[in-house]
Amino acid sequence: MNLAGVIRRHAERSPEKVAIRFHDRQINYESLWTEVERVAAWLHGHGIGAGDRVGLSMAEHPLHLIAHFAVARISAVIVPMDHRWTDSEKQSAVSAFDVKLVVDDATPIADADRADLPDICEKDSDLLISLSSGTTGKPKGALVTHRNLYERFVSQWKAIGYGENDCFAVLTPFYFGAGRSFSMSLLAAGGSVLIAPPPMKPPQIIQTLQQDFVTASFLPPTLLRRLFDFHNGKNPLLENLDYLIVSGEPLYADEALLVLEKICANLYSYYASSEGGGISVLRAEDFAEHAATVGKPTYKTDVEIVDTDNNTVADGIVGRLRYRGPGVATRYLDANGIEQQAGIGGWFYPGDLAERLKSGHIALRGRDKDVIIRGGVNIYPSEVEAVLLQHNGIDEVAVIGIDDADRGQIIKAFVAGNVDASELPEWCRDRLAPYKIPQQFRQLVDLPKRSSGKVDKQALLNQS
Repeated sequence: MNLAGVIRRHAERSPEKVAIRFHDRQINYESLWTEVERVAAWLHGHGIGAGDRVGLSMAEHPLHLIAHFAVARISAVIVPMDHRWTDSEKQSAVSAFDVKLVVDDATPIADADRADLPDICEKDSDLLISLSSGTTGKPKGALVTHRNLYERFVSQWKAIGYGENDCFAVLTPFYFGAGRSFSMSLLAAGGSVLIAPPPMKPPQIIQTLQQDFVTASFLPPTLLRRLFDFHNGKNPLLENLDYLIVSGEPLYADEALLVLEKICANLYSYYASSEGGGISVLRAEDFAEHAATVGKPTYKTDVEIVDTDNNTVADGIVGRLRYRGPGVATRYLDANGIEQQAGIGGWFYPGDLAERLKSGHIALRGRDKDVIIRGGVNIYPSEVEAVLLQHNGIDEVAVIGIDDADRGQIIKAFVAGNVDASELPEWCRDRLAPYKIPQQFRQLVDLPKRSSGKVDKQALLNQS
C-alpha cells in the first residue's frame, strides 16, 4: 500500500471537508491532495525517486505535514530532522542515513510539471526512518514501511477511538514521533488536524484546546503538569475534549488522577516508542484502579516480559519488555548506516523494564540501563521518583545511580520545587525501604530537558 493513496481517496470522497487548520487558514482534502501532488512533482523534478531518502527539517506548518505525504507519494523515504539542530548535527544525519536531499524552510518549492509524476506504487516499501527522541550524531533508525505506519494508525483508532469525525490539535513538533504520528493518523482516518506551533505557554495551550471544534489532543507529562495551577473551578479545564492523550514518558498515578479531576476526564495513556510504535493503552475508565500502569497491550500487539535469556517470566516479576505486531519495524539502520534485523521473531525491545500484573495491565519499572544496583540489590528509579512526587513541595524529580567503590552505586535524587532538600531523607524513611532512600539529594530550579520535553538524565549524570 501507499499512504498517499489514502489521502487521494479522501480527496475524491470528501473534497470539501477540512483537513488542516493553521491560524486563520483552512485546507480541505481536495486542496491538500493538490499540494501533495505539487510537492511530489517538485521532488521528482529534483531527482528524487523510489527509495531515495529525503530529510525534512522544517518548523510546524502545513507544508511540513504535506511534505510527509509528498515523499510517500513517490515512494521515497522520510528522514525526520529537527529544524533546531545545528548544521553539524544535520550533516551527521545526512551522512548516517545517506540523505539525498534536505528540505527546510528556506527551500523554494516551486510549481513543477505533474505530467511526469509516476503512478502511485501500491507495493509496500520503506517510508520512514524513525529515530528515537532527541537523537543526534550518528543514530540508529528503525525502517518503517507504509504498511507498518498504517497499522500503527489502525491500532490508535481501535484502542483510543478517535477517527474521521475528530479534530486533533497538534501542539508538539512533527520531528518527534507523537506529533508526526498523530497528525498523519488523523488525516489517514479522514479527520482534521489543527496545527498549533510550539512552544506555547499554559494559557495559550488552554485557549487552543478549549475551541469548540477541537475534540482531541496529545500532551506530554511535562506540559500537563504546567496546567494544574490554572484550574480554578469545579469542572475540568478541558472538559470539551473527547480524547486527551498522554505519552512520551510515564505519568505517575497521583498525577494521572489529578489530571482526571482538574484537566480532562477523558484521559488516555498511550505507551509507545518512536521506533516500534504503540505498545499499550490505559483507557479513561481504567485509571481509577490501574493509574500506576500503562494499560494493556494495544490492538494486534503482543507484549512479553522476559529475562536476560529471553525466557518469559511470571506475572509480578520484573523483566525486559518486548513486543511485536504488524506496526512494529523489524529492521533498522545501525550507526554506520548498515541494515540490521531488529530482533529474533519480530520482537522489538524498547529498553524498558516492566512487570505484568495479574489483571493483564503492564507496570513500568524503569529503563534497563537506568537500573540502580546498590549492594547487589536492583532499585528502579521510577519507584523512588513516584514516592518523592507525593511531596507537596516537589514539582519535578529525577533519580539516577552514581558509581560507588563500596556499594557499586548509590542513589542520587534531583528535585525542583518549593522544598528544603535537607528534609527529604527523613520524609522518605516513612515511605521507602532503607536501601531505596537516596543517599544524595540536590535541588535545582528546573531539571534539564531534552528537546522532546523529557528529563535529560545524562545531563544530570554529567553534573554528578
